[in-house]
Amino acid sequence: MTWPLIDLRTTPHGGRSLFAVQPIAQGTNIFACEAPFMHVIYKDYRREVCAQCFAYAASTSRSINDSRTWSIKSCRATAETVWFCTDECKVTWESGVIDPLTADVNALLGKAKIATRKNSARDDYDPILPNGPTAQITQDYIDKAWADVEDLVSSRTRLSAYCSTMNLEDMELEISRSVASAIVQRYVFDHRLANTAVSSIIPNSDPWEEMLDLQSSELSNVSVRPYILAAHLRVYAFLCHSLPKHLRLYVPTARHVLARDTGNAFGIWDGDSRDEMLGWGLWVGASYFNHSCYPNVKKTRVGRTMHLTTSRSVEIGEELCISYIDTNQTITQRRQDLEDSWFFKCRCQRCQSEEPDEASPY
Repeated sequence: MTWPLIDLRTTPHGGRSLFAVQPIAQGTNIFACEAPFMHVIYKDYRREVCAQCFAYAASTSRSINDSRTWSIKSCRATAETVWFCTDECKVTWESGVIDPLTADVNALLGKAKIATRKNSARDDYDPILPNGPTAQITQDYIDKAWADVEDLVSSRTRLSAYCSTMNLEDMELEISRSVASAIVQRYVFDHRLANTAVSSIIPNSDPWEEMLDLQSSELSNVSVRPYILAAHLRVYAFLCHSLPKHLRLYVPTARHVLARDTGNAFGIWDGDSRDEMLGWGLWVGASYFNHSCYPNVKKTRVGRTMHLTTSRSVEIGEELCISYIDTNQTITQRRQDLEDSWFFKCRCQRCQSEEPDEASPY
């Protein structure tokens, strides 16, 4: 892929990354991703976050006399209620296809979650989880766990019995909603129900193909957080049971989505201050930018659009990088944050220059 300013290339250190094909001045908007491929706003913030532009009613940037929640809402009989900051945002949201369909699905998922508690057992046994003590986490171990859950969902009777007692956790519902938003996006694209064209890093690709082209973090994620495998298996079973039939066909793709969510998604924050994380979203094109502790690109969300702008002048052939973390930390803190959440040890130019001299006795 070659744009007037940037080029997607394979690198020896970070998979694929973006590079400048000509000198770029500071403050140049080099890419804009119009909307997230999938997203979720946390339950506790849904009255405070505009469903269209993600404006936060309780933001510190608003007057102390302003309401802490939005009052404009859409409350169709088949959908969950959503709130907006302005009538214009409500009209824009209601005139679309993907978001109203997602609201319909979210209403179904909310009701289905309640049903999972009706006959919930009180012990910690969960038949969906791998039996016996946790073995060393390998790809074969993960594949076997997914094969077992595939066997479970192949029987509607067994699946219904399991879901009636699973007692889905609140965060598992949030993950389910996020994956469901991706499934709705795929359904709408496949059936050409709306124009889903967005700015694409990869030419001639649809949003789903571009998402699948992102790096999978499944093995790294489960190795660091073994509990996440159980959560993902439960989410998968829940979606197989709860989604309407026309969307259930797409649930097998959930594993691909979950494998790419961690390590590629961005938090939806209250502006640049990052005081409150309101949810998360996957802006696929923006996820192709690698990390550096001395970044030359800054990401800024304006409404739903993620803008990537050069934060300093860039030379021809220079890799274009954003920062995934707070770069004001020490090298030890930065590397720990990156290893914990993105599963790599940073060896950017800044980190290498700040590494302690191992040959020194001091």
